[in-house]
Amino acid sequence: MAVNRLIYGILLVLSVLFANFYGGKIPYTLLFITLLLPLFSFLYTLVLFASFKYIQSVDGKYVLKGDKLKYRLNINNEGPLYYPYVKINFHISSTFLAGQLQEESFSLLPGEKTSFSYELECKYRGVFAIGLSSVEFEDLLGMFRLRFNIKETKEIIIYPKIVYLDLFHLRTSFLSDTHTLINSLYEDFTTISDIRRYSYGDTMKRIHWKLSAKMDELYVKTFQGTSRTVATIFLDLKRIEGPMENKVIVEDKLIEAAVAVIRYCLYNWIPVDVVYCTKDIVNLEAKAPSDFERIYKELAQIRFDQSVAITDIMELFWAGSIKKTDVFVFTADLNYDLYNQIYKIRHNGYDVNIIYISSDTLKSGINSDIASIMEFLSDIGVSVYRLEVNDDIKLALESKL
Repeated sequence: MAVNRLIYGILLVLSVLFANFYGGKIPYTLLFITLLLPLFSFLYTLVLFASFKYIQSVDGKYVLKGDKLKYRLNINNEGPLYYPYVKINFHISSTFLAGQLQEESFSLLPGEKTSFSYELECKYRGVFAIGLSSVEFEDLLGMFRLRFNIKETKEIIIYPKIVYLDLFHLRTSFLSDTHTLINSLYEDFTTISDIRRYSYGDTMKRIHWKLSAKMDELYVKTFQGTSRTVATIFLDLKRIEGPMENKVIVEDKLIEAAVAVIRYCLYNWIPVDVVYCTKDIVNLEAKAPSDFERIYKELAQIRFDQSVAITDIMELFWAGSIKKTDVFVFTADLNYDLYNQIYKIRHNGYDVNIIYISSDTLKSGINSDIASIMEFLSDIGVSVYRLEVNDDIKLALESKL
């Protein structure tokens, strides 16, 4: 491009000298043509952009982490004009693509078309923009490029991988001695709180046989719980410092671990409150396996843009006077402020579990305070799980540290 500009500059100088020394129609015609060439080339490029046609498509909007996704892009030159140079750029904010989409350059003759097809591996949970972000057109003279941003974006939602826990450490100090620890955990069989349609995962013991026979459809009984909630799960969605890819990896691990614990609780009939902060404090309540899908879809889309510290959220939430609950805190930032908050909670008699997602393997430096904080937490009776980003969640959570 710099060479083309230099050549044009030389031609312009020569045209000016030719017209100045010789005059006449031909020299001045050449001078005006030389002067008008950039304007003509610019207008030509604008026309190319206005007639630019493309179609992009993906297999679906919802994908499970680890699956592959087909992305296709078709570009057609339906007009009579020649596209001398086109460069397409893709969304680089989609960290999950990890370089799987590369910029492409090409030219198109009138009536010609070109296609691009990619099989993308969906590596991380989250909501991502996919497809064209901008198109660059180079003029006929090769002197400049015009870049146009594409307003239309396609969005895909990648659901986190579900880890199926067979065991998980749960204290039962708030349980009544008359209640068992099987599917009827934390429920009083003497009081029916609700009757609903059968959902996958419901035990046969809960089926209301008389009503099911009458309605010709399976219905199950829901019994009154012994406490309003049993597991309170705090998600620390504070912005994680560091390179974008590292942040996405840590966020993905934290949500995946939280989903595993939530599923374990619900499928063992342990009610949960999932608490986090976006613009406001959010409290998602769930009591049965049928509620898992709703929580699962919500956690697939939440963003780590929380500006409020998790300690402040816990302080505000505790003002609501929680009773009879195990506390679970999922965080990637284990610090002394959090330790002090947990110390107060333990002092009030609550059982606390910390699931800490460490990013030490992604960084050159190691925070020496983490080991001390973990030791202090263990001394006050807090169960601490430390997960590196490459650790197996099932193995880590099924074994108590």
